[in-house]
Amino acid sequence: MTTVKKKMASAATITVFLLCCFITASTGSQDDCVYAATGSTFTVPLTYKLKESDHLKWIKDTSVIFNRRQKQVIMGKNDDVDSTGSLKLTKLTKDKSGRYRPEVHNTNGQNVGENLPSVHLCVLDRVQKPNVTMTCTGDKTRVSFTCSVGQNEKIEWFKDGKQLAEKAKMVTRVAKDVANAHFSCNVSNTIGSEISLPVQQICYKPFFSETIFGISIWVLVGGGAGMLCLLCNPYILTCVALLKYERELYLQWSNQEQEQPDYYDHRYLQQLPGNTSNMAENTNSPSNIPKPGICTHCGLKRDDLK
Repeated sequence: MTTVKKKMASAATITVFLLCCFITASTGSQDDCVYAATGSTFTVPLTYKLKESDHLKWIKDTSVIFNRRQKQVIMGKNDDVDSTGSLKLTKLTKDKSGRYRPEVHNTNGQNVGENLPSVHLCVLDRVQKPNVTMTCTGDKTRVSFTCSVGQNEKIEWFKDGKQLAEKAKMVTRVAKDVANAHFSCNVSNTIGSEISLPVQQICYKPFFSETIFGISIWVLVGGGAGMLCLLCNPYILTCVALLKYERELYLQWSNQEQEQPDYYDHRYLQQLPGNTSNMAENTNSPSNIPKPGICTHCGLKRDDLK
């Protein structure tokens, strides 16, 4: 009786072992996964050159999902495969994960695709854009940043664009040491990655802030000075033009003062009232003979004209 029980136990153990082996062979491990994102399209290639007379099957794990004998589709739809017989999977969902393998038989029923490769497809959700939340601790002397992350997703932390060593969901710092720093996290899986918007601590507020509304104060000062120069520039140009014009008028007037008329030609001075003291009464008298340095019309001397 004891021997019979031992044999039954051994048989049960062997059965469980074979079942595990079958499941492993059918579904495969995660290491040989071909990854695809939910909502995307994936094509499982058929490496055999298919003939019109061939009988084609596509099997997912242990279930037949497509069956076509010659040109007649018995299971599935014509659009499920392309012209080469490759399987087309559209609008992927997680339940489409599994091992896909083809079977091809000729008209004689012979399996001509016995060693055709299978594909273990693993469908994953796309990474969502993460959010970083900030929390003050220790009477606002310390600050913690927490990244929203899904399952089986990797985290990378960045401070002012430079990667940090932390890989955990949360990082903590002394608030004063990171007063003006910006923290962000990058979340990734096999499908892709997304990075959060940068977040700045508000636990510690320095007396003099180097930024206003996220903009450096020196940028604001420089921009203000530039705007002031632009506003004042028209007035400066006007003043320069006026000064230049006044200088030209002064030079013109000065040149006219220096360019005196010839002292022998001052008839216009005769029309001035009271200027008759030096005029000759008789032009035929010897006293009216021109003298050097004296005008014959008005009697002015050279020195009087300067």
